[in-house]
Amino acid sequence: MVPQAKFGTKFVTTHQDSCTVARFSRDGKFAATGSDDNSIKLLDVAKLRSYNQNKSEVGDVGNFAGARPVIRTYYEHTASITDLDFHPAKSRLCSASKDLTIKFYDFQEPTKRSCGQITETHEVSSIHFHPSGHFLLVGTSHCMVRMYDLSTQTPYTAANAKEHHYGGINQLRYSTDGSMFVSAGKDGAVKIWDAISFRCVRHIPNAHGGTEVNAVKFSQNGKYVLSSGRDSSARLWDLSKGTLLRQYRGNKQVTHKMNVEFSFNEDFVVGLDENSNSCFVWNTRTEQISQRLSGHNSLLRWVACSPVEPALITCSDDHRARFWLMD
Repeated sequence: MVPQAKFGTKFVTTHQDSCTVARFSRDGKFAATGSDDNSIKLLDVAKLRSYNQNKSEVGDVGNFAGARPVIRTYYEHTASITDLDFHPAKSRLCSASKDLTIKFYDFQEPTKRSCGQITETHEVSSIHFHPSGHFLLVGTSHCMVRMYDLSTQTPYTAANAKEHHYGGINQLRYSTDGSMFVSAGKDGAVKIWDAISFRCVRHIPNAHGGTEVNAVKFSQNGKYVLSSGRDSSARLWDLSKGTLLRQYRGNKQVTHKMNVEFSFNEDFVVGLDENSNSCFVWNTRTEQISQRLSGHNSLLRWVACSPVEPALITCSDDHRARFWLMD
């Protein structure tokens, strides 16, 4: 039987400016959203799941008495939030910003202040924890990928300058076992790296017809990479050969940086559409559109899928983050 997507909105929270990014924790218990208002909201997913969004969506419904899925809001950054990640084992939330900093928050502590910081030389665009939690991948508007040893905050990068991208980094992601990572560049390339040797082991130039590659993500088994670019397509690649397996089309993605995700069980590919301000859900195997998620009234900026259940969060220029759950 071909799986069908039937997502519905369960909760909406509102920032003071465009909502730019969202991320679930690896156990699916927490989520976080970031904004152009420089703030980060930490959310309790169990309360998101049980909330019935049948009230007015005007204002910050996340503070509705009796529900309160918003656990805490952090305000330390001085520029837009560009990426978020949760530590795989500890109660740590990591944030990246255009203010050149990466901040760490212990979300089990009541304080709203960060417990650590890394300062970069360029705007930070992407971060991702190694599955061990000992290392952090960092991408910036500079062409070099960085990997930080978090015990010493020592940065490492590829020794061979020819292996670097020729433009800024849009996104970085580790494989599930941490043996590899993948990078998406403004130069239009997708690069696969050995996470131990820091050598580029697969280079896919012009992965999206020469346009910027916005986002990349490994499949759970590490054999495939999903990418999206400004050619209005999401693409699934076979890593063993570097060949294109499938394309997901129908949306428009030309002007803005938008990401793409697998659903938790990889039955679906989820991406965004500039034309309709909606989220597209494709069947991974058939490439057919299974559902269009509508409700935002401005450009969508990000989609995050839960790693443990059929749930996702969309972020929009309408200042809102929507939590969706499969009916």
